[in-house]
Amino acid sequence: MPRKFVTAIAVSTLIALLLSLVPSNSWKMNDIPTFQATHPIHLSEQNTLDLFTRVETHYNIKRIKWENSSIYVDLAVNSDQKVELPHVFYDFYGLTHDLFTLTDNVKQVYFRLLEVTDTTQDSKLLVAIQSSNDNLPNPIKPLAELSDVEAYVRDTFPVRIEPYFYERISP
Repeated sequence: MPRKFVTAIAVSTLIALLLSLVPSNSWKMNDIPTFQATHPIHLSEQNTLDLFTRVETHYNIKRIKWENSSIYVDLAVNSDQKVELPHVFYDFYGLTHDLFTLTDNVKQVYFRLLEVTDTTQDSKLLVAIQSSNDNLPNPIKPLAELSDVEAYVRDTFPVRIEPYFYERISP
């Protein structure tokens, strides 16, 4: 029994000695912070689509165009699809908030809701909203903090609602 005990002490001493010879840098793990600051995305023609794959809207995104620090977003609805104005404002503000907070080079957002028909390539403008980085409060309010998105958008941004939109949604 004492021989096993002495052997165990000798083996553990040898292991400790060998471990002390190994450089400590290889065993040291770098500290990884729990919360890391995210760097804003530098939007370009190459990564514009990547940003929009994470965005959810009530209506289909038809077109995205990036040009000189401005982004043009067209949402499309079919002629038989029901359109609700609060959803339009919600989609606009959600996109605008994401574009201004997640990127570092977007200065203006041009947003349009279009009605497209299956038979022709023509589309009718229903709603157009423009936002600029200059007319937003800093910091921009998250969508969850707004009690009435429609009133906030109407009061803060230039909104153009075509008369056809009201003809289209009236019973």
